[in-house]
Amino acid sequence: MSDNLPHHAYTSTAIRDGQYWLVRCDQDPGIHSKVRLLTQAVQHQRQAIAYALEAPEAMITVDVRPVLPEQIRERIARARELRGTSTWANSSAAVELRAAARALAEARFSLRDIGTILGVSYQRAHQLTRM
Repeated sequence: MSDNLPHHAYTSTAIRDGQYWLVRCDQDPGIHSKVRLLTQAVQHQRQAIAYALEAPEAMITVDVRPVLPEQIRERIARARELRGTSTWANSSAAVELRAAARALAEARFSLRDIGTILGVSYQRAHQLTRM
């Protein structure tokens, strides 16, 4: 495969129809496929687009976008937002836990007591005081 060949990026829209997904290339609606699973859509579209363009499949990328009801799209967006918030909260909690462990160690609490107070093993308390 030559690096000189142009890379082609496409988007395709997938609409659920009974047990199948009908997938249509947004840039060329004449290129379409029917798949049972959404996970199959990218490969099927890549093959169909490559065939239509007479281009190597490796030079084609496809982003398949399923059409979903608004209520489901809102739930997915909220879940992603919450996932980001939880990542931030977990990171912040870890910083605070380490600070608390170090403060307890500086106040001369034993590792076992630090572990008990923080709800972790004394081995973890030792790790937290060294971080």
